[in-house]
Amino acid sequence: MTASPSQLERGIAITGLLFNALIGAHLYFEPALFTYFGTPVLILGLAVIALTTRLFRYNVVYQSRVLLLVVIGYWAGFVKWIDPEAAFSPLGTEVQTFDIGVQMLALTNIALLGAAAGLMVAGRKLYSEGARGVSITFPYSSSQCLFVFCTVIVLITGALSARSYGPSVLEGGYAEGEGKGQLLGNLQSMGVICLVVAWIAGLRLRHPWTKYFLAALTVYYLGWGIFIRGGRLEVLGGILALTAGLPAARGKLMRLRWYHYAGVILLAIFMEAWGTLRGTLHEQSITSETGSDILVGYKALQEAGIYHAGTISAIATTFSNTLHMIAHQVVHFRYGSSYFDYLLRTPPEFMYPGRPPSLAWMFDDYGYQALGGFFELAEAYLNFGIFGCLVIPFLVSWFLSTCYRKTFRGSFFWYVVLIAMLSVFFRGAWYQTFAFYKAVVTGMILYLGFWVAAQLGARGRRPPVADEAARKNLGDEPERA
Repeated sequence: MTASPSQLERGIAITGLLFNALIGAHLYFEPALFTYFGTPVLILGLAVIALTTRLFRYNVVYQSRVLLLVVIGYWAGFVKWIDPEAAFSPLGTEVQTFDIGVQMLALTNIALLGAAAGLMVAGRKLYSEGARGVSITFPYSSSQCLFVFCTVIVLITGALSARSYGPSVLEGGYAEGEGKGQLLGNLQSMGVICLVVAWIAGLRLRHPWTKYFLAALTVYYLGWGIFIRGGRLEVLGGILALTAGLPAARGKLMRLRWYHYAGVILLAIFMEAWGTLRGTLHEQSITSETGSDILVGYKALQEAGIYHAGTISAIATTFSNTLHMIAHQVVHFRYGSSYFDYLLRTPPEFMYPGRPPSLAWMFDDYGYQALGGFFELAEAYLNFGIFGCLVIPFLVSWFLSTCYRKTFRGSFFWYVVLIAMLSVFFRGAWYQTFAFYKAVVTGMILYLGFWVAAQLGARGRRPPVADEAARKNLGDEPERA
């Protein structure tokens, strides 16, 4: 029998989320209260986050969704709790006022409620121990055809990715390629989706060499094509898509055990250090003093009243800039227009040169400082204010959970869409929600490609029927073509 979080546990978590959101709403309008009640507010907020991640303990995707959403605002709130005059990023320190830092925390509390509600509403059974679904089924296909098709796509996207990034960071500066460090078009989604489908198709072939080939293909794409050239978020998205997507193809959830968290923390520290070093590795080698040099730099900033947390601080700047611009009427609420622009930004730039630019350029246009990206809550607030920070996280989480739920019913289409979202999971949350939209469109187009390739490969064969294990909701046996 499937073990689920108890009704009491779920009730406590929901009550905590509601109460925390109400406190957030009050702090948003009265940030000065944080001066007197900052400690209990932070303790309550961290307790609610802990309860929520425990509630989702059997689903690493749900946990990741919550933690990525809250870390930005809570970093700002934590810094203002330590020192109201301190900055939480070395960029744009003049806009990082006490009120804005507290409002970032307050809006995060509200967003946490929306995100958790979206996950629970659309996929309540997807955070239960032992939850099982139906093995996904390939449309009219043979595993051999999909395996070959996806392998070719991964090989091509890996080469194009290397061309986009430029040389290895050991040989040249970061982002010196044609794409200036960003993958051309939708290469990240294409590569990861095809890599994951190649894995599930290849494993069903049951050849002894398949696993070794797939492992080499993974190292080629994520390692040679991206990581060695300085990419980080794309590699993390690929890892998440593989670790959560492969079990999902068999109707299973991926759960992090307690000892996995130490590895996650070490990986996060390593990736942050990689982001710091990638621009200078071609000029100087890593020595025993490299780590201490990085810490000395962080310490110097802290002594200057700036608490720098690498990428977290950089993304927090986009949030604080947006709040400051709205508060001082530099810009006005857009009431959904930036999301409508997604449709206009769908065609590639060479097809539609006049398409709307990324929101990240808005800061330069008005004289604000930022390092790129546009945090999910920043865009939600830019469009709908405090209300947007509740609704947009709910909708994104609801759609993610819907993809997961339909994948567990054996839908290959929804599985492809799920992997598309996971492929840009970190970039979509921190660098702009448009990444999610673009990845989903890419996934839908690729699904058509899978279908056509499978049709060509299945000529002269009888259409395959879903295996008996899938119909019996076991999801353990390989697909039979």
